[in-house]
Amino acid sequence: MADLDALARRSVVISSHEGWDALVVTGPDRRTWLQGLITCDVAKLAPGEGTWGLSLNRQGKIQSVVWVVASADALWLGLAPGTANAVELELGRMLIMEDAELEHPDSPQVWLCLHGPDATARAASLAEFEGGHAAPIDWTGLGGAALVVPQAAAARIAESSRSLWLSSDAWTRLRLERGLPEFGIDFDAKDRPHEAALDRRAISWSKGCYLGQEVVCMQDMRGKVQRSSRVLSVTAPPEAALLVGATLSNAAGEKVGAVTSRAYSQLAGSWLVMARLKLEALGGELRCGQGADAWPARPAELI
Repeated sequence: MADLDALARRSVVISSHEGWDALVVTGPDRRTWLQGLITCDVAKLAPGEGTWGLSLNRQGKIQSVVWVVASADALWLGLAPGTANAVELELGRMLIMEDAELEHPDSPQVWLCLHGPDATARAASLAEFEGGHAAPIDWTGLGGAALVVPQAAAARIAESSRSLWLSSDAWTRLRLERGLPEFGIDFDAKDRPHEAALDRRAISWSKGCYLGQEVVCMQDMRGKVQRSSRVLSVTAPPEAALLVGATLSNAAGEKVGAVTSRAYSQLAGSWLVMARLKLEALGGELRCGQGADAWPARPAELI
């Protein structure tokens, strides 16, 4: 555990996202067309560059997280598990007069994420060797890159890079240390960007219009966000039975939220939990759990 924590900050670690789907956008208008549909800025992406954002519906609710990797003649889109059909349908409806095509890759692909200061160089090397596509994308603030490769190549990379490979629990710990919520776990299609705490991470506030932008901007200007995802540090021993679904309560004993992800962090010296909670509760006393198993909680800092 400690070795991987250090590698993420000193060199590179790899997380596999085999459940993520891939779509490919081709054609001369691929950038300008996609620019008007998702929250990140793709207008000037050159081959080997990347970014990430969200696909929203007209009500500003999150359909999927979207990773974008630009190759010489295409934009590769990584989509959160279970969202590809809805996103493909929504984007396809918007493909009218543009000279662009939206399609599935010719063969099954696997998405890998690399994290750490050496992520970009390692991903580019693997993409060249394995016939994949890579681009810098920094989800955690530690440095990062996305890599999409055929299934057989992903298996070879996993075999040759076992010492760098993050288990599911290790990935959860890293993303909680860096304050990153995950689609389908910490938020879902009922949420808008502010409610998922992604309004300053997955949205470009300097680009032009995109689907759902009006709702997102109104929520930002009015500041009427009552609930959102936040990372909390919980003062509980490592052996504590701190579970997903655990209740967050205020000083009056009223439920103000619930745990959606949790991991014990040696770097933090405490449990870290991602919780959906009432934002007004953040200024007061918080406890995680119930009865004798309730532990003090407070907002966590990035590690």
